[in-house]
Amino acid sequence: MALLLAWCLPAHADKAAAFYYGPNIPWSELSLYDYPVVEPDQADRVPEFVADQRFYAYVSLGEVLPQRSYFSLIKPQWRLGKNRNWGSWVLDQSQAELRDIFVEKVFAPLWEAGYRGFFLDTLDSYQLGVTDEEGRQQQREGLAALINAVSQRYPDARFIFNRGFELMPMVRAQVDAIAAESLYQRWLPEKESYQVVPDPDREWLLQQFSELRQRFEVDGIAIDYAPPAEREQARQLARKIADHGLIPWVTNPAIDGFGLGVREVLPRDVLLIHGGSEERLWEHADAIRYGLMPLQFQGLIPDIREIDDTMPAGELRGRYAGIVVWLEKDGISSPDFESWLVRQRESGVPIVMLGYPAVDPLGPNGQIFGFQARTTPQVLPSIVRQHESMGFEAPLPRFLPVGEPLYNAQATTPWLEIASGSQRYMPVAITEWGGYAMQPYLIRAALPTIKAEGLDRWMLNPLTFLHDALRLPAMPIPDVTTENGRRLGFAHMDGDGFPSLAEVRDYQGQADARVLLEEVLKKFTLPTTISVIEGEVASDGLYPNQAAELQQIAREMFRLDHVEAATHTYSHPFFWYDAQNNPGDLFGPEGQLRLPIPDYKMDPVREVAGSADYIEKNLLPPGKKTRMVLWSGDTVPTPEALRAAREHGLLNMNGSDTTITRSAPTWTLIKGIGLPKGEEYQVYAPNQNENIYTRQWTGPFYGFERVIETFEMTESPYRFKPVDIYYHTYIASKNASLESLVTVYQWAQDQPLFPLFASEYVRKVLDFNQMAIAREADRWLVRGGGELRTLRLPESLDLPDMGNSEGLAGYRVDKPGRYLHMQGATASWKAGNHKRPYLQQANARLTDFTQTRSGLAFSLKGYAGLEFAIGNAEGCTMRQAGKRLAPVRREGSVYHYRSAKHELTELRLQCSQ
Repeated sequence: MALLLAWCLPAHADKAAAFYYGPNIPWSELSLYDYPVVEPDQADRVPEFVADQRFYAYVSLGEVLPQRSYFSLIKPQWRLGKNRNWGSWVLDQSQAELRDIFVEKVFAPLWEAGYRGFFLDTLDSYQLGVTDEEGRQQQREGLAALINAVSQRYPDARFIFNRGFELMPMVRAQVDAIAAESLYQRWLPEKESYQVVPDPDREWLLQQFSELRQRFEVDGIAIDYAPPAEREQARQLARKIADHGLIPWVTNPAIDGFGLGVREVLPRDVLLIHGGSEERLWEHADAIRYGLMPLQFQGLIPDIREIDDTMPAGELRGRYAGIVVWLEKDGISSPDFESWLVRQRESGVPIVMLGYPAVDPLGPNGQIFGFQARTTPQVLPSIVRQHESMGFEAPLPRFLPVGEPLYNAQATTPWLEIASGSQRYMPVAITEWGGYAMQPYLIRAALPTIKAEGLDRWMLNPLTFLHDALRLPAMPIPDVTTENGRRLGFAHMDGDGFPSLAEVRDYQGQADARVLLEEVLKKFTLPTTISVIEGEVASDGLYPNQAAELQQIAREMFRLDHVEAATHTYSHPFFWYDAQNNPGDLFGPEGQLRLPIPDYKMDPVREVAGSADYIEKNLLPPGKKTRMVLWSGDTVPTPEALRAAREHGLLNMNGSDTTITRSAPTWTLIKGIGLPKGEEYQVYAPNQNENIYTRQWTGPFYGFERVIETFEMTESPYRFKPVDIYYHTYIASKNASLESLVTVYQWAQDQPLFPLFASEYVRKVLDFNQMAIAREADRWLVRGGGELRTLRLPESLDLPDMGNSEGLAGYRVDKPGRYLHMQGATASWKAGNHKRPYLQQANARLTDFTQTRSGLAFSLKGYAGLEFAIGNAEGCTMRQAGKRLAPVRREGSVYHYRSAKHELTELRLQCSQ
């Protein structure tokens, strides 16, 4: 479990506060702050993955809105008046009965929901309804009595006051901080405008903060307001506030955007909007097939919506890195969507339009985005300007089509400008609001008249274009391909064909599962996830005469230490949506829907949870659990199937088609890492199985050897994917296919990989979606769940100073990427060139790591004989259990070590001073 960030950061790190009252609370990002305040009505409870962090629930004590759930309990005589600016009622907190209602109906439910702190607002609102000093004192005493009652009920509760300076001498509760709004810039709701705070008001507030700090030793938080589009102005305000020794937070007036302080979160969410696809399933839209990879590789987390869906509410600036609209047809934007997009442009959210314009270029909104219409060219266009990243995977066509006849007056960097006579056209450009790439200059078929997988080509470099158009900052990028500098490596098997009879020499007539066990699993110890289809192996399944033999083979497989168990479902749905929508049918519009199990109606819970339970109860040795579900058929599970897996404690994987090869050398065949589906998440397999490389199992049956090409082309020039040997049981049924599998396993065995199970990879992908990154001056702060432990560092960022870091074990820079190694869930560092020893690479997970005064102390545990290397190790001696461990080789200042053991504890590197 992740530790509280405050424990993990260096002692000199200043505290930070964040306030967010909007929907879709960004829990991960807020967890980077010491004092995160949220509006609890926006969520059911504090999520488990941040339950170790203290979140402060917003509670208005002095006023109440009619929308609050407890408003009906408040008697009219307890109202002192109305705040017409906000439409709320001012409350009489001198009423003991009202205070009891707050304890029981407000604070108690919040405590049950996981909040361990409370931000108390409107503590001075009584002044709107009480004019005499005696009445004001009664209100102050009532407020203090309520706070003390909550503290007595919940002794561990902590509080932040919004003003309420005069209450401090009367409360016995643990008050962490006092907040106050408008130190330098305020928001005037009645005028809907920002205003500079007059000097006397500022001086008075600073005096209050100073006195409180001296008398009560509480932190001071100043909340100022700035336009969302003026991010740099917000940074300047934050710095001015911090110069007074106060914790700054600068945000929008509704506090529903992610503001900033001296500590600033770098947003990773990106809104990916698609429309116009002619595919039956939205999962096959171009935005998904092609757009996920370049976004996720750059550390972004897609929030996927169709253009007709409801768009996110609240202020997006600071919450989202940008908006990408990928349309496969022209003219499908609605007026409401265009208006919403214009508002995002005004807020300064970077916007990228792909395929076709997301606004009518001839309408008023098109003018706002700088589009200018041009007439259709009468003569063949020619290139005027072409960015070096255009013509990325295929040269621009000789006869240049114009596509959308447009120009853009707001372009800052034209990527492609063409001319026909006196007319200029600009189909691709970076603009002052983001950028756009119109068809056919986004993706184009190598053979335009033929539709087939592997023929599409990127006409521009998607990594470069999206990076520039979204104005992405240089930042550490969570990376799911690597740990401790080594490329991840594992295998997984879909259970299709478990009962098939083998044609392999010496195994004719035996189940091919037996061949796989004897010739692969017993000879190679790469961690492998094995699945079976319950309907094929169970005694009451399709093959009752073979069931006993098949179950015995499965038990022998699952007894192997390097094998983990998964289910490949009960009836192997071939088309998940159709099978679920037509549970009693065996055939649908796309063909057979599932295996023909008699008297069965497809049910996602039975498919996933039921089959997992069958495996666990009948096939696994004591101590092993069914870890995963590997999706079957079209590998497009429904949200209901995904939910069944999650609620049953199963991880999930499969789907997508990463099949880049030398004969199809295109990044369009490198897919993303996973896909959100509502509240659920499908994790994609890193690459594809032998069915693809053998032309749907029609031959050549040795074709799976070509997956090595895929492994090599997803390693260089970028490490896009880990190594995942993915196959079906039936690959062991033929001599040629079996030999290809052995060849691939042998290749993987010869690579310097980081072995792990598929379930551990899946946990990294899920952690990728939760990791938060912030910067505070020249220091980086990262918080995740502890599963994903690698950050990829862009060339523009300097390496860390290991003597001035927390949570980092080291780094590696001699591979396709510069990788930082995290020790666990959190890390903090500054750049520098301190020459302390560091972990350069290892093929096993760190279970402990400490920088000692004279070197390092650490422990490793993995699935193979240990290999690790230490940088800056000149003049150092490695010992384990008191015995000297000699390096096996040296490369400059990097010393390499090896042990036949899979685990070594208390390794100690002792260096001369």
